[in-house]
Amino acid sequence: MAEGSHMRTLFAAAVAVLVLIGIDVWLCIRTLTPGALVRSSTFNPLIITTGAKASPISHHSDYLL
Repeated sequence: MAEGSHMRTLFAAAVAVLVLIGIDVWLCIRTLTPGALVRSSTFNPLIITTGAKASPISHHSDYLL
């Protein structure tokens, strides 16, 4: 085979991969909107900080100058 044939095959494969990546990104952006991500989030800072305890001060007294 000639050198140009390999280059055309490689170029066609690269174009096909880039087209598939573009379609995948387009579909993901359409299905995962920022509003949908926020609504599905289970992060609630009030629940996380409810059980928080203060750190003991005596443990850190060695580091005071």
